[in-house]
Amino acid sequence: MRIVLTGVGILLALSFALGQVEPRGENPAIRVNTLLGPTGLITVPTSTTTRVERFQLGTAFGKDIRTVSLNWGIFDSIEVGGTVVDRNNQNNKVIATAKVTIIPQNFDWLELGLGTIDPFDAINNTVYGMASVNVRVPSQAPEQVVGLRLHVGYGTGIYRDKIIGGGEVFLGNQFAAIVEYNGVDTNAALRYVHDDALRLQLGTQAKVIYFSATYGLSF
Repeated sequence: MRIVLTGVGILLALSFALGQVEPRGENPAIRVNTLLGPTGLITVPTSTTTRVERFQLGTAFGKDIRTVSLNWGIFDSIEVGGTVVDRNNQNNKVIATAKVTIIPQNFDWLELGLGTIDPFDAINNTVYGMASVNVRVPSQAPEQVVGLRLHVGYGTGIYRDKIIGGGEVFLGNQFAAIVEYNGVDTNAALRYVHDDALRLQLGTQAKVIYFSATYGLSF
């Protein structure tokens, strides 16, 4: 817990040092399914959840693993999901995920997220906590060109009881550069948003080529 609080403090200090902090807005580029499902970066979840009454269908191709995931915003700031995991030389598994976002009163630029990956331990039961600071997240306004989000947290299970985190640099509303550390590897990717619904990522994960696609659905 002390480590997580220290990380939150670092994020707060960076947010004020780097520039004016603005609310998260509804930029679709901040909502992408990770390799194992939860909304986030590449393999590291962020505090952000799927928008309420929306679905996010994702597929990802990483090192020795391929996944198909579906997240559902069942309530405001609550996300549940499921992921089909296909690993080399191992049986396919279906895992569950869940996350809740907390935005402290009077701090709408700060998000706290608590979540679980694979709570029924089909592969590796994982619990995590994340803090995200939104520094100039671009909205639909054309004059807001560059944005930044910073994330830090702590995870058990697949994250090996270590600090995890990363950052997203938004280049307008369609492109972003992503970097993360998941307790083992440092990964990076470029993200592209098409028509506010389709989000594509291409980069490296565990030193191999990584690709993912996320599509936002409404019914």
